[in-house]
Amino acid sequence: MVKSSSVRSSRNPEMPPPEIDGLLPDVPGGETNLLPEALTHSDLKVWFTVAENSHPDIAEETVELFVDGNPNALVTRRWSQPIDDTDRYLLVPQAWLRNNDGEHLFNYRVTIFNGEAADSFDLPLTLDTQQPLLAADSKLIFPPEVLPPNAITAAYLADPANNDQVLATLPDYNTKKVGDVISVYWETSPGGQQVAYTKTLAQADLGKPVQVAFSGDLLRRANGNFFATYRVRDRAGNGDDVLSRPVELIVNIRPPTPRKFPTVKEASSTPAGTGVLNPFRGVNGITVVVPKDEIDPGEEVTVDFIGLGGESGVGSVVGVRPTVTGGLEFAIAAAIVAANIPVQGDGRKVEVRYRAGTSVSATFTLSIDEISSTSFGSVECDKAQIGSPATLSKATVAQSGANIQIEEWAYHTDSQLINVWAVAASVPTDFLTAGPTPISGGGKFSTPLPKDYVAALTLNSTFTLYAGVSFDQGYSYRPFRAMQIKVIV
Repeated sequence: MVKSSSVRSSRNPEMPPPEIDGLLPDVPGGETNLLPEALTHSDLKVWFTVAENSHPDIAEETVELFVDGNPNALVTRRWSQPIDDTDRYLLVPQAWLRNNDGEHLFNYRVTIFNGEAADSFDLPLTLDTQQPLLAADSKLIFPPEVLPPNAITAAYLADPANNDQVLATLPDYNTKKVGDVISVYWETSPGGQQVAYTKTLAQADLGKPVQVAFSGDLLRRANGNFFATYRVRDRAGNGDDVLSRPVELIVNIRPPTPRKFPTVKEASSTPAGTGVLNPFRGVNGITVVVPKDEIDPGEEVTVDFIGLGGESGVGSVVGVRPTVTGGLEFAIAAAIVAANIPVQGDGRKVEVRYRAGTSVSATFTLSIDEISSTSFGSVECDKAQIGSPATLSKATVAQSGANIQIEEWAYHTDSQLINVWAVAASVPTDFLTAGPTPISGGGKFSTPLPKDYVAALTLNSTFTLYAGVSFDQGYSYRPFRAMQIKVIV
């Protein structure tokens, strides 16, 4: 559960600080204990600790949540029966979360049956629900040499002073903070869909203009008119819906006629340079093949496989050398293939090309079919009896809990990230968030279904187990088939 601070105050605290699930890790120069904006759209659970000598059966006990030294409690909770560990939280109203941006100090006071009260240590919490405010004229600022009627030319990129790139400056926006992510787009129409470059701001970036680079490799892909735009998303997650005003530029590099595109051995191909891969044909990796007639004797050839995240992204690998020295077949690892399999129809594509000598080939555009939910796998519980729905007896769940299990899936690696959770009465409960995915000797991934969770469910009620695994380091999660379970005696 989370982060806490041991900052003492004049209250002489003795109880552990409050705890909040989901706080972002601190970064140098960034806000402390930043709450993701996505968690401010509903009431927030703040966990507290009950005193050891609690006896609510004798007299009512209370816990009060205080903010920033205000003597009036923000939230109060009372109980007259022993309170379960899974129920020891207060709910901070969503309206308060959405209207109190900034850093706060949370602490609570527990008053037990005999009137004795104990204060907790403080928990710092930072709220940020406001999206970055772009400048009124939010267009990227380019060097005048490349603005229309001028164009981006081979001569401009070849100038050593320009380092084979075009630099653009962002107009200052409000408020620039550590962890802001600048996503820059380069497209034939200004839609903010094709990410060309991303930059995450560090503390050293705050005192100077932010510059973004359009590489020569990007600009040489095609001549014509292009639009440059950007978005700013802060560390809390605000800002993805605001696109800057576009800048139109002309690319007039006129590269030589490119060599014929490569192909992928395991994929179907068309004469137009496109192909489709059945995902189950890539579980052991795939092979890019360069046409022999396009290569001169003695030329060194490398392959670029550019997918999710651009050239440096999780779905890409560049400068791949042949599997056999002097050969024209190039191996692409299964993990790279997996990162480019679409999730819920997000339409990922891969650009495959090769470099021979000083020239770059035409591009082969590879699409990978999505893995259907029926063929990917399902969530199971080892103590549940199969049925419609399945049933789980409270009596069969050991103190250590039951096991949530998933058969080993295609493209599995232990380093993949997985989320496992349940929903009962529309209330989600996380069991594992961005966890690793080791497979047991029985060929299954397993994580506990806590006994306390099952015990708290009403008899004859149902809950649903869910899981999703990421092939792309957390960019997206691919869902497994869920399992609905009825709770019985």
